[in-house]
Amino acid sequence: MRHHGLTSSLRSPDISPRSLMLWRITVPLLAAAGLVFACGPRTPSPTASARPKAGADRGVTSHVMVDTARGSVHFAIEVANDSPKRVELLFPDGRTHDFAVLDSEGREVWRWSRGRLFTQGIQNRLLDARDSAVYDERWQPPAPGRYTLVAQLHSANYPVQQRVEFALR
Repeated sequence: MRHHGLTSSLRSPDISPRSLMLWRITVPLLAAAGLVFACGPRTPSPTASARPKAGADRGVTSHVMVDTARGSVHFAIEVANDSPKRVELLFPDGRTHDFAVLDSEGREVWRWSRGRLFTQGIQNRLLDARDSAVYDERWQPPAPGRYTLVAQLHSANYPVQQRVEFALR
């Protein structure tokens, strides 16, 4: 029986097993690469920022203080609104700030938030023009030595992280 026209054109051409194997590997790899590229991290635009940084043009500044005078160590982070307008600090949960102490080798020896529970509710803090907020805590040091304080404000729109070195005798 002889095939004419339409039926003969529908038959697939002879494909070698090697070519078929290459197609079976190449197509899924290209699809996976496209997916990785599409879902990869985005580089933020240098002209637009979703989160203003502390000390940026918005007028929010911070200052960290360490007082080692009375046996315990007193830490404070002051966040000031130096602008002529009211500023709202947004916090994604109940943890507004945190303090961590690192020893001279960079190991964490204390963290204020460790073992604490925080609310899951969003909260805010309004700072009027030229107003400030202070977050402070105390720490009982285990021994004399050189330490580094890492103070953080966990604001979603004005995050702050500052380090201060100090020594205990």
